[in-house]
Amino acid sequence: MAALIAAGWASTRAFAEDFDGSDAQSGPPSPSLAAPSAGFELETPAEAGAQPVESPYVLPLPQAVPPFPILLNRAVRRYVSDFMTSPDHLQDTFDRSHPYLPDMVRVLRSYGLPDDLVYLAFAESEFSKRGKGPWQFNSDTAKRFGLRIDNYVDERRDPVMSTKAAAEYLATLHDEAGDDWPMTLVAWNNGDSAINRYWSLRGRNMEKFGSRLPRRTRGLMGRFMAVAYIAHHADSYGITPIRLDDPPAYEMLPVRGGTPLSRVALNHGTTLERLHELNPALLRDVVPPDEHSYSVRVPLESSDFHASAEHVSF
Repeated sequence: MAALIAAGWASTRAFAEDFDGSDAQSGPPSPSLAAPSAGFELETPAEAGAQPVESPYVLPLPQAVPPFPILLNRAVRRYVSDFMTSPDHLQDTFDRSHPYLPDMVRVLRSYGLPDDLVYLAFAESEFSKRGKGPWQFNSDTAKRFGLRIDNYVDERRDPVMSTKAAAEYLATLHDEAGDDWPMTLVAWNNGDSAINRYWSLRGRNMEKFGSRLPRRTRGLMGRFMAVAYIAHHADSYGITPIRLDDPPAYEMLPVRGGTPLSRVALNHGTTLERLHELNPALLRDVVPPDEHSYSVRVPLESSDFHASAEHVSF
């Protein structure tokens, strides 16, 4: 265990050194999606002679590539290497996201945001549908962007609902940052006022700018770029290719407020457990009673509708 902790701290220390060439300050290491690096050097797909999947990337890297400036510097390579020490863990994360990714990407596109931003949710939370959800909103920010949080519902935990809030917030920050994506992510991680606080430090050199950011922000940006890169080159890394345009495996059903989810499950040939899996925002086994109707995801394989009292027609 001590060796693993030491390896993780060494990885974080090296991350800071990559940006500024100096020793990192003491403190806890940045969290990672996967186990600490085993110390091997990462060979990128281009260096290994692999053919990448179709993507907006132009190899060899690093270089800024539109629509999002992904930079594969030494720090990001190290995060890629860390993730690949436990590829099954990363695969599980992608598998959890699979039912929701198409709708999440459609939301991002509707706000004029690049598809790659969907991987920010992976860097934030390993695509968790528990606690604060994939995007890790605090309650104040969540409510500011229209998410409901009470004893019946926590919409931060819903991947699509929370993506709508995230997209609105990111689009707002992007405008405020003068279309500067790195500064947008700095503000996302540190609050709206961070744009003014860090703007004078921005400059043209991204790595120098990165060395001046908080450790948690460097870690978030490194994990985000690493996950995005792996997703675009999934075949090369032994990960199931990520498909952002597949049709969703569910449909939305308006259900009368106060209806037990067990009744919805019975009428649509599925289980209560499956409904909770597809509707992580619902905290109880009942549709919020104060709503006239509330949209519930029902799996397509069992959505042969039957006329029922809880089904609301509009």
